[in-house]
Amino acid sequence: MASAEDKTTYDDQAFQIFQQTCLNCHNPDKAKGGLDLSTFGGTLKGGSGGKVVEPGDLGSTLIKALLPGAEKPMPPEGEKLSNDKIEILKHWIDGGLLENKSSSARKPPKPKFETTLRSDPSAKPEGPPPMPVDLLLEPPVVTSRAAGIHAIATSPWAPLLAVTAHYQVLLYHTKSLELIGILSFPDGDPISLAFTPDARYLIVGGGIPGKSGFTVTFDITTGVRSLTIAKEFDSVLAADIRPAFDIVATGGPSRLLKIWNTETGELVKSIKKHTDWITALDLSNDGVLLASGDRNGGVWVWESDTGNEYQTLRGHQAGITATAFRSDSNLLATASEDGTVRFWEMNGGSEVKKIDAHPGGVTAFAFARDGSSVTAGRDMKAKLWKPDFNPARDLAQNLPALPTAVAIDSDGKRAFIADAQGTVRVYQTEDAKAVGEIQANPPTLEVRLQKLASEISAQQNAIGSAAKHLSEKKSARDAARKSLSEFEKKLQEAIEIRKAAQSGASQNPNDDTARILAEAESRVQSAEQAIQPARASLESAEKTVTGASSAVDAAQSVLASLNAAVNHWSAATINFKAITTRREAEESAVALEESQFNFSQIAASTSLRADALNSKRTERQQFAKQFAKATLSPEAVEELQATLTAIDIRIDRELEALQQAENEVITTRESIEQSAPVTHQKRAESDRLHTAYRQALD
Repeated sequence: MASAEDKTTYDDQAFQIFQQTCLNCHNPDKAKGGLDLSTFGGTLKGGSGGKVVEPGDLGSTLIKALLPGAEKPMPPEGEKLSNDKIEILKHWIDGGLLENKSSSARKPPKPKFETTLRSDPSAKPEGPPPMPVDLLLEPPVVTSRAAGIHAIATSPWAPLLAVTAHYQVLLYHTKSLELIGILSFPDGDPISLAFTPDARYLIVGGGIPGKSGFTVTFDITTGVRSLTIAKEFDSVLAADIRPAFDIVATGGPSRLLKIWNTETGELVKSIKKHTDWITALDLSNDGVLLASGDRNGGVWVWESDTGNEYQTLRGHQAGITATAFRSDSNLLATASEDGTVRFWEMNGGSEVKKIDAHPGGVTAFAFARDGSSVTAGRDMKAKLWKPDFNPARDLAQNLPALPTAVAIDSDGKRAFIADAQGTVRVYQTEDAKAVGEIQANPPTLEVRLQKLASEISAQQNAIGSAAKHLSEKKSARDAARKSLSEFEKKLQEAIEIRKAAQSGASQNPNDDTARILAEAESRVQSAEQAIQPARASLESAEKTVTGASSAVDAAQSVLASLNAAVNHWSAATINFKAITTRREAEESAVALEESQFNFSQIAASTSLRADALNSKRTERQQFAKQFAKATLSPEAVEELQATLTAIDIRIDRELEALQQAENEVITTRESIEQSAPVTHQKRAESDRLHTAYRQALD
């Protein structure tokens, strides 16, 4: 948040610029074009052509008129406004049109609609995108088979996919498809997921049907529950958090759209407009608007600040399965069981496009950051759509289970289709090629390692068999090579004989030398014919050896991958133990602090009791001395003796209480003496495990 010194205001900056440049024409006396810039109210009111400034709108009439090349440049004559002064005015507009440093910034009244997505106002945050760091990979709940997936969501900037599962949310790397984190959701099933535009937080809505509902906002990097809010008496079916992190919106079977204050946890608005369960909602990236849809086909858009109705969108004939703002907040998509997806511009609420996406009903919809989108439906298909709403390609046909949720990764290269059987199928958006699957019931670390150990054993056996096969093929190759060498030797001998026969025939031509030459020639031809199969056999043997060698290399590569996986999951196991031990150490430390506090309280109480006892003893001694000196009647003596007896009884009680307190002090001290080493030991063990985890990663 900007400090008072950083704020750009009308009184301190904008008026000074207007006074130097604009007030000759735009003052109360002249008010050219009906515009008076001499007061804050007049500036916001605008002129005869409408408002000249809107909060957050850097393309407002005022700025356009001041820029070089404007159709109606301001001022029309004289020196133009410098770039630095234009930037000051832009900063004033972007900061919410503050009148003075104590004013509150104004929100944009409504987004500006663009049919074509030209830019993304949710600019990429500085630095690397948020990713999980050392999150637990041990599932808190393990099931024999995956449950149906309610929702999936991809980070807008990081290669990260969130998947709902039984009592947990799973985080997968969108490129490697490896599990990289688990967020525990122990009080019910997660139903809805939504990342914040900066990708740092994930809000999860859910609960126990018919009993309780709530939302948890997780810090993606640490897995910490940054915020738990919304107390419902049924599951939260849809939830989102405003980018400013100040409100959370929820909807569900109650039919009430609720807005919660994140700072106080209080319900600040309950909107009763929907006629059936609220099944979808979405807050725009700029935080201005909130869209909600219900099971009866109703869709409304609300001002998120006030909860006032902004638009009613009529057209759907069946339940709404998704409401999603495009990344620039100018366009809203609504998907329905009536089989259509409708796109609405937010300036006037008119329908821009309707696509008949899936006969029987659209079950899921998601935007990509570039404005393209993906849908899935009851026709068991998933489709990719271009930013101009035209079809790009079918991603999947004849899906084996009903698709329940879809998402596109941060760079738009992969689409994810989740189904009612707990499987997420992954496709390349470029060519619809299937590249993998994710199951929503990951095994425990122990089971993973056991499976890997079994696979490694099998792979080692496979390598042994491949090596044996290679050895056999090498022996066969060596035999073929030896055989070829023998044939080559015979051929060489035949050639030498032929040379000798040719020499004899040339020196002494006769029938015998001719016959000898013919025989030598025949011998050479026979040797040449015999050597061809030997050469072919060697070539075949060489190819076989090459293939067998490649098989061994491939098997070795698989083994290396398995060993790397073992190292990864072994490190995850160490990390799980380190974090668990650290938690135990923290719990032990808390218990130790409580014991120490109790000890101090008990010790103080014991000291007070000891003081009280000494006081009672002093009182009795003084009373006894007075009694010994006094001359009293029998009745008075009896009364004083009764008083002394009562004091003695109180002294005995105080003494007994003191002894009990002293015993409690001793017991507490012993407990502290026992728990302190345990706490220190657990902390040391946690540090050792964390060091071992880091070494395992390296």
